[in-house]
Amino acid sequence: MSTLRTLARLLPACLLAACASTPPPAPEPLGTLVVLHKSDATAMWFDLDARAERLRAPTGTGPHEVACRGELAIVCDYGAGTAGTTLTVLDARDGRLVRKIELGHGRPHGIEWLDDARVLVTCEASEAVVEVDVLAGEVRRVLPTGAKLSHMLALAPDASRVFTTNMQSDTVSVLDVATGALVAQLPTGKGPEALDLSPDGAELWVGNRSDDTLTIFDARTLETKATLPCPKFPIRLKFTRDGRHVLVSCAQSGDLAVFDARTRTEARRIPLGLSPTESAASNLLGRDFAASPTPIGIYVHPRAPRAWIAATNSDLVSELSLETWTFTARIPTGREPDGLGWLPAR
Repeated sequence: MSTLRTLARLLPACLLAACASTPPPAPEPLGTLVVLHKSDATAMWFDLDARAERLRAPTGTGPHEVACRGELAIVCDYGAGTAGTTLTVLDARDGRLVRKIELGHGRPHGIEWLDDARVLVTCEASEAVVEVDVLAGEVRRVLPTGAKLSHMLALAPDASRVFTTNMQSDTVSVLDVATGALVAQLPTGKGPEALDLSPDGAELWVGNRSDDTLTIFDARTLETKATLPCPKFPIRLKFTRDGRHVLVSCAQSGDLAVFDARTRTEARRIPLGLSPTESAASNLLGRDFAASPTPIGIYVHPRAPRAWIAATNSDLVSELSLETWTFTARIPTGREPDGLGWLPAR
């Protein structure tokens, strides 16, 4: 009996010791960040776990946005003085050129995957969204937006609708993906560019860069829900994956605005704390924002509490902790980083 009592006393201690000796699970790999360099016409693969650049691959002139999925990274060749008309399709594993796709439409910019074979791309010169089969290398459909300078796009979670910001029409076009029909033109502030849908697809947030505001729409009824101040020059915005916050890069003021999505109030401002490079004056936004690091591209990790912001006039990407709201790393890039994509660890 005494032996049983002794074992009973020792068992909790043994269990605690066993638990204490069990190592915590290893953190999930962060994967690879793909960074586009507008001036260099290259894409960089940066290993976020090794904290090292893996490779650079040539793109078309003026690469602005990239979409990664499976074994492919699709780059929009926006062009510079001359309008670009192509997509560069790169192998996501080694950056090898898979194919160039001639669109027959100028200034491709915003891009989203529709499924494993097709992407939707805004083409400013054609005032349209173009559906492209990237495996076949062919344009399948043209969906007119009915507005000028259709720049960025966002796809509903169920892929039923696509939304575009129209910078010269001060509207958002709503298109039915199945039929290609124009559902509505939603009035915004001046110079709408940034946009993103909440993870549940309920709200559409739009950044109006020319009047320093954000417009919020009900993405289902298409009613305007609110207009918020957001100085200066809100050029990109992204929801965090839990839908609680909206990150807005303010190109002129050189900081990141963080909004509480529920209360629709600005929760904090995070200065990038960077200086422009000596060559920044020749960048697309270098002359107007000569004193700003000019944050533009934002990418939010699908699982880890991290986000990355491209400072196009500082040739750096900053890593942000979404837990402490502090920058935890700086990634050196090529000239004029902007569009960001992501690949899972292999």
